[in-house]
Amino acid sequence: MKEMSLKKDNVKGLCLAACNQWETYVPIEEMGQDVQFVKINGKDKVFSLDNLNLDYQSLLIGPKVIGFPQLESLFEFRGGKLTETVQPPRKKLLFGLRACDLKGILFMDEFFKRSFQDIYYLNRSADRLLVLVGCKRPPRDCFCTSAKTGPFLPLAGSFDKPEESDFDLQMVDIGDVYVVEIGSRKAEEFVNTYSKFFDRASEKMVAQSKEAKCAAEQAVSLKVDFDKAIKNFCQDKVPEEIYERLAQRCIYCGGCLYVCPTCTCFNVFDETIRWASEKENVGCASAHQIQEIPSLSGEIKSVGGRRCRNWDACVFEGYTREASGHNPRYEKWVRTSRRYEHKLKYDYLTTGKSGCVGCGRCLSSCPVNIGISQVIEEVSKI
Repeated sequence: MKEMSLKKDNVKGLCLAACNQWETYVPIEEMGQDVQFVKINGKDKVFSLDNLNLDYQSLLIGPKVIGFPQLESLFEFRGGKLTETVQPPRKKLLFGLRACDLKGILFMDEFFKRSFQDIYYLNRSADRLLVLVGCKRPPRDCFCTSAKTGPFLPLAGSFDKPEESDFDLQMVDIGDVYVVEIGSRKAEEFVNTYSKFFDRASEKMVAQSKEAKCAAEQAVSLKVDFDKAIKNFCQDKVPEEIYERLAQRCIYCGGCLYVCPTCTCFNVFDETIRWASEKENVGCASAHQIQEIPSLSGEIKSVGGRRCRNWDACVFEGYTREASGHNPRYEKWVRTSRRYEHKLKYDYLTTGKSGCVGCGRCLSSCPVNIGISQVIEEVSKI
C-alpha cells in the first residue's frame, strides 16, 4: 500500500472516531506547557483534544507509563482469598509517539516476556497500534541519530514479506499535511477502516517527506560514537575512576531513571485495606504486615490488603540491600557503575540492543548536569 496523506485538520476527528473502538492515548499539553500522553474518552474527548500537541519536543515522563504504571495493584487478599487485579487486554491506540519512545516501548516488551511472562504488562500491550510522528525539531539533548533510534524509523520491506516495521504508522509533517507511511497489516486495516480521513499522497508530498526527514536528521546536533562506547563497555575497558568521578557529582535523586523510557526497576510492597462494609473500601494504610485496624465506630467489618508494585531505581542504596542488612552495592560508585553497565553493556550482551535510546531525558532532568551522552562520549575515547 502506497503512502497516504492526513490533513492536520482531520487529526482530531480521526482520534475521536478511533475512540469508539480503541482505548486512545494522545499527547496533551497541560499546565506549564508540560506534555504527556492522556487517554481520551467519554465527556473528556472534546476538552482534551483542544490541547492536542503533536509538535512537542519531548515528554518528561514517556508513554511507557501506559504499559508500566508508576504504581499498580497486583492482587488483593481478603478473607483468605486472593483476587487478581489484572486488566483484561484492550485495544490501544498510541497516537503521536516519538521514534525514541517507540523504541523504548519495544525494549520494554522484550524485557517483560524474556524470562517470565509478566501478565500485568503484557495484557496492557497485547493489542495496540503504534502511531509515530517523527520529530520535526529534535530536543537539544537528543542524540538519536547516534543511537540509530530516530528521528524517523526505516520502513521495512513490502507486505509480501513477513517482516514488518517497528511502527504501525509513521507520520511525516510537511506543513498542513502529514505523509503517512504504513508499516504493518494492522495499520493497513486501520487506514481502510477510517479511510474518510486519509487520501493518497502525491509524488510531490512523498518527495517533501523525504526532505523533511533529512532536515530533521541534520537538526540533531549532539553526536557521540555510540558503537565504540558499547564495545568498550562490553570489553570491560571502563576504569573505576570514571564511575568514582560520576559518583562524587551524583546526588542519587533517581530522576534520570524515572524519566528513562527503558528503565524497568520496581519494588513490591503490601498495604492494609479496611472495609466498613463487605463492599465498601473506606481507607488504606501502608504496612508490611497485615494487621487489624478498627473502623471509625470501633468495629471491624472486614480487613484485608493488596500487593502493589511501584517504580524503583538501581542507584538507590536500598535497592540492593538484603534482609540481613548486608548491601553488596553499598559504595556509591558501584551503584553508579550498575546503571551505566546495565544500559550499555548487559542489555546489549543479552538482547543485542542497548538500553539507551538516545532521547536525552537523563541530561535534561539531571540537577547536576550528568547525562548518559556525556558518559558515552568519554568512554568512546578510551
